[in-house]
Amino acid sequence: MEVNDTARDDLASGSERDHKRVDETTSPKTETIEPQRAVSSREGNTEHSHAQTTAVKLPKRKLSREEYTVGWICAITVERVAAEVFLDETHANPEFRDEHDDNIYLLGKFGEHNTVIATLPEGEYGTNSAASVANNMVRSFPNIRFGLMVGVGGGAPSTQHDIRLGDVVVSSPGNGYHGVFQYGFGKSVQGEAFHTTGFLNAPPRLLRNAVASLKAEYEKDDCQLRNTIDTLLQTSQGSWKERYKRPEASSDTLYCSDFKHRSNHGDDCKDSCGLDSRVLVTRQARPFNNGPLIHYGLIASGNSLIKDAKIRDKLGAEKGVLCFEMEAAGLMNQFPCLVIRGICDYSDSHKNKAWQPYAAVAAAAYTKDLLLLIPPLAIQTAPKASEVLSEIRQVVQGQLDIAKENQDTSKETEKQKCHQTFRLTTSGKDSTYEWYKDRIEKRVEGTCSWFLRHTNFKNWHEHESGPLLVSADPGCGKSVLAKYLVDEVLPGSATVCYFFFKDQDQNTIRQALCALLHQLFTQNPALIEHALELFRQNGKGLVDNNVSLWNILQAAAQDPRAGPIILVFDALDECSEQDFTELMKMIRKQLRDGKENQSKLKYLLTSRPYEQIVAEFRPLLDQFPLIRIPGEDDSEAIIKEVNLVISHQVDQLSEVKDLSHDISEALKRKFQEIPHRTYLWVYLVFDVLRRTTIKKTSKAFENFVSELPRNVNEAYEQILSKSEDQDMARKALAIILVAKRPLTVSEMNLAMNIHNESTSFSSLDLETDEDFRSTFRSWRGLFVSIHHDKIYFLHQTAREFLLGEPPRDASSKMKWHSSVSIEYAHGVLAELCVRYLDFFNCMDDSRVAVKQQGAQPFLDYAASFWGDHFRIAENALESELLPLVLRICNPDSNAYQSWFRIFSTKNLSMETKFTELMIASYFGHVTVAMPLIDQGADLESKGDELGRTPLSWAAARGHEAVVKLLIDQGADLKAKDQMPLSFAAEEGHEAVVKLLIDQGADLEAKDDELGQTPLSWAAEEGHEAVVKLLIDQGADLEAKDDEFGQTPLLRAAAEGHEAVVKLLINKGADIEAKGENGRTPLWLTASCGHEATVAQLLEKRCSVDVGDKKGITPLVAAATRGHWDTVQLLLEADAGADGRESSLWAASVIGLYDLERRLNQEPNAELQDLFGIEALFSRNGL
Repeated sequence: MEVNDTARDDLASGSERDHKRVDETTSPKTETIEPQRAVSSREGNTEHSHAQTTAVKLPKRKLSREEYTVGWICAITVERVAAEVFLDETHANPEFRDEHDDNIYLLGKFGEHNTVIATLPEGEYGTNSAASVANNMVRSFPNIRFGLMVGVGGGAPSTQHDIRLGDVVVSSPGNGYHGVFQYGFGKSVQGEAFHTTGFLNAPPRLLRNAVASLKAEYEKDDCQLRNTIDTLLQTSQGSWKERYKRPEASSDTLYCSDFKHRSNHGDDCKDSCGLDSRVLVTRQARPFNNGPLIHYGLIASGNSLIKDAKIRDKLGAEKGVLCFEMEAAGLMNQFPCLVIRGICDYSDSHKNKAWQPYAAVAAAAYTKDLLLLIPPLAIQTAPKASEVLSEIRQVVQGQLDIAKENQDTSKETEKQKCHQTFRLTTSGKDSTYEWYKDRIEKRVEGTCSWFLRHTNFKNWHEHESGPLLVSADPGCGKSVLAKYLVDEVLPGSATVCYFFFKDQDQNTIRQALCALLHQLFTQNPALIEHALELFRQNGKGLVDNNVSLWNILQAAAQDPRAGPIILVFDALDECSEQDFTELMKMIRKQLRDGKENQSKLKYLLTSRPYEQIVAEFRPLLDQFPLIRIPGEDDSEAIIKEVNLVISHQVDQLSEVKDLSHDISEALKRKFQEIPHRTYLWVYLVFDVLRRTTIKKTSKAFENFVSELPRNVNEAYEQILSKSEDQDMARKALAIILVAKRPLTVSEMNLAMNIHNESTSFSSLDLETDEDFRSTFRSWRGLFVSIHHDKIYFLHQTAREFLLGEPPRDASSKMKWHSSVSIEYAHGVLAELCVRYLDFFNCMDDSRVAVKQQGAQPFLDYAASFWGDHFRIAENALESELLPLVLRICNPDSNAYQSWFRIFSTKNLSMETKFTELMIASYFGHVTVAMPLIDQGADLESKGDELGRTPLSWAAARGHEAVVKLLIDQGADLKAKDQMPLSFAAEEGHEAVVKLLIDQGADLEAKDDELGQTPLSWAAEEGHEAVVKLLIDQGADLEAKDDEFGQTPLLRAAAEGHEAVVKLLINKGADIEAKGENGRTPLWLTASCGHEATVAQLLEKRCSVDVGDKKGITPLVAAATRGHWDTVQLLLEADAGADGRESSLWAASVIGLYDLERRLNQEPNAELQDLFGIEALFSRNGL
C-alpha cells in the first residue's frame, strides 16, 4: 500500500470543506444535513431514501462515550473520507476522554451502530502506529466491542485468485492462519531481502459470522456492492466524488513479476514501462457490471512497504496471501478486529495512485453492508474489546517463522535460533515472562490515576532517559500499576520491555535480561545483530553470562534504529539479593554514561520501601532529583483507590448474590470504615464473602463484615485455621517456604506422600494429580495458589506471615503467625529428598533404577537440591537419617548413580569422580564427614584434573566447619597441587581464607594451571575483603603469575574492579607494572573500557602514553574497540600529545574519535578502514 500524496493535498483544500475533521478543540456544534446521505442498497428504495431536501444547520447530537460500540480505524485521509461519506449521521465529540489519548475522532452512526472513526497521525504508518491508535480508542470509549481496519492495500493476484484493482479483500481464517499474517520489518523493494515474523489472532466470531452471511447475500446479488457505490457517487455533491469514482478499466494493468518499474522514466507506468503485451500479464476482461469482487483469505501485514512482485508471488503461493498492507498486524493482538482492504495496486514496483480513492470507497461500502447485517443486540451482548485484550494480547513469541533472506538461509536461521535462546523455556508448559505479568489482576477503572497525575511521573514521562522508582508498602497494588503502565499507558511512546520479579522462581538478572532482550528483538528484529557475534561464539551459553547480556542490551539501546526504550522492572524486592546489587551497579553505570552516548533508555522500577533498595538510588539524586515516587507517603491517595476497588468488588458480589441496593451501599460503607485496608486485604476478605452463605439483610451482612479479619495477617490466620489437616498443611507450607524453585503438582503429590514408614516407590499411596489438587486445596485454602501446574504462595506477604516476628501478646489467637522456622522447613525437605533418593537403593537391579527415573517427577528436584537442604538443617535432623545419607553418597549405590548424573550435569564443569568424603566436603555436611573420617576415609583423594581434594572442595565452597574438621584430622593444606587457599580466595570466602592462613597456609603458593597466587586470584575476581586480608597478612603485591607475568593490580585493572584497584594502589602497588606483553594497568583497563578504573589510575598520575611491546598505546587500544568515553578521559589527560603531529596512530585515533562525535554514531568497520586503524591493528596482531 502506498500513501496517496495527491489525495492528501486535495483534501487539505477543496475536499476538506465538505469533510472537515471533528476534534475536541474546534468541533462545530452544528452539522450540515446534505441533500442526500449514503445509503446501502440493503436499506430499500433508494429513490425515496435520496429525496432532495434543503441543507439545514442543526445541532449535532452528543452521545456519551459509553454509547459507542464499534471502532473504525483508517490509515490515510482517503480512507477516512470514504468512511465519512457512508455515515448515516455524525455526532459531536464527548467532553471527556482518556487523558493520554491524542487521537482525533470522527463520531457517527452506521444504521443502528454508534461508531468511532480514527485516522493514524499524518505521516505515521505501520503496525506500531495502528496499535497506539487502537489502544487509545479502547481507553476513551470503553464499550467498544470490536474494531474494523478499513482502507486500501496491495493485491496479490494469482491463477487461483483473479484479484483486480478496486476489488475488496476481507481477512478470513484458513490454511492454519487467522486472517492476518505478519511479515518482517524493513523496506522490501524488488530484488532485496525479506523475512516473516509470525501470525496473529483471529477476528471475533460475531464478525466472522456476519462475513459469512454477507457472503451469501452477495452470492445471490453480485451487483449489490457495485450498486451501493454507484448510488452514493450519483447522488452525492461536491468536487470530491470525481476523484473517488471508478477509474477506467484500461488503467488496471498487471505487469509480469520479473519486470521492474523503470524509475528513471517518470512515475506513470504507461510512459515509463509502456503497455507492451510481452511485459503484461494477459487477463480476460471483466464485464463492466461485474465488480468489485470480494475475496476472502489471508492478509499480510507489517511495517515494511511491499513493492516486490517476486515476494508477492512467493507468499501468495506458499501462504495463500491475497493482500499486503501496513497496519493490521498492530491491531490483531491489541484489538479484536476485522481487516477489509480495497485493492489499489499490485504490491509491485509499478505505481498506480489512481485507484486509491475508489478502492477506499469499495472497502467502506462493504464494511457498511457488513455492519447493517449485525443486530444491535448482538453487539451489545458481545464482550468488550477491553475485556478481550488480556486474552488475545500476547507478544508474538519471537520470530516464529523467520523466512530465509534471499540466498542466505543460514543467516536467518541463526537469527531465529539466537532470538529463541533468550526465551529460556524448553516447552509450552514452562512459565514465560508474559505469564508472570498477565497473572496480575487488571486495574479497576479509575485506579492508578494518582500515579499518572504525580509530578515526578510526568517529568519522567517527558524526558528521553532516566529512572523512576515507585515504592509502596506490601499489598498496595504496585504490580497492578506496573501491568497497567506496560499494557495501556506506555506503549506508543516507546518500545516497552518488562520483567516482573517473583521470589524463588523469576528472581535473577539472567532471567530479567533475557526477557528484556527477547521482547526488544521481537519488537525490533533488526537489533538482534548486536547479539549475533556473541551467539556465534557461545551458542546457548550466551544467556549464562550477565555481563554479556547487559552489554548486548546497552549496544542495542544505543543503536539509532532502536528509538526510545522503556524498561519496566516490577517487585525489585523479590530479586535475589546478590543479583539486585549487580543489577543496580549496571543501571547506575548506564545512567552515568547515558548522557555521553545519548541513549534514549528509561527505567521504571517498583519495590517495597526497603532501606537497602532505596539506598541504591540515592547516588543518582544529583543527576535525577525527581527519581522516586514514595507511594507509602501517599497513603491517602492509595486508600481512595482501594475504596474504588471495594466498590467494584461489592458491585460484583451484589450481582452474583443478587443483593439489594441498600445492602450493597451498606457493605461499601462498612468496608470503607476499616483502617489500614489494602488491595490484598480486599482480595482476601471478598473471597471469604463469595464462598459464604449469608442472610440477605443489611444487618446480617454488617454483622458478618464486623467479624471479618481486620488486616492481611488475620486473614491468613483465618484461612489456615480452617485447614482440614493442619499437620499436612504445615508440611506443605514448609516445603513451599524453602523450595529452591516452585514444585509442580506432581512433585508435591509425591513429596507429600513420603513418610517415615516409606521405604520404596511401591509403598507410596499416590492419588492422581487431579485428585491431589482437591486434597491439597482442603489443606491450604487460599493461602497457596497453583499456576501453570506450579505451586506458589498467594503473595510474598504469605511467606513473611509464616516467618515473621511472633505476636507480642501471649494471649494472641494467631497460631500460624511465625509458626514455621527456616531450619524446620529445610529439615522437612531434606528428609523428603533423602528418603526419596534412598528408594533407588531398594531396587534390585540398577538398570531398573535408571529406567524408573523417567517416571519419577521428584527426582530432578531431589537430585539438584538435597545437599543444600541437608546442610542447613543437619543439626536439627534425626540421627536415623544419617545411614540413608551415607548410602546415597556411596558411588557404588543405585541412588548415587540416579542423583549424581543429574547434579553433575548442572553443577560441575568437568568430569569428577567423587568419594563419599568429597561429597560431604562439597556440600558442607559435617555430620556426614565425621563418621567417614572415623571409618578411615582418604583425606587426600583427588577427584578431577585440578587435583582437588576434600579440603580443596570444602575451601572452594566456603564450608568453614568442614575445613576446620579436615585440618584437625590431618589434611595437608600446603600440598602444591591442591591449593585450598587459592580456591577459597578465588571464590571470596573470607572466613575460610583467614582460617587457612591461621593454620599455616602458604600466602605465595602458586597453582599449577596459571601460576597465580591467592592474592592474584582474589584481585582478579574483585573480592575486596579477601584482598585486604591477604595484604594485611603479608602477601606480595608485586607477585607475577607464570602465564602472563601479571601482578594482582594488572589482573584487577583488566577486570575493572574499582574498589580492589583503589585498595591495591593505596597499599603501594606499582601503577606502572607491566606484564610480559608490556601492557600496564592503564593499558589493560582502557582497552576494556572501564572508565572508572581509568579515572582512578589517571588521578594517580600514571603514564598515559606507555605502549605495549608493539607500540600500541592505551588511547589507540581504547579507540579501536570503540570505548569513546574512555578515549575522552585519555585525551583530557593529554594522551598522544607528544607525538600527535607525527604519529599515524594518534592521528587515526583522534580523527576517528572526532568524526564519531560529529556524526553522533557508533563507529563501524567502514570508518575504521577509512582511517587505517583496522589494517594497522591487524598487521600488529591486536
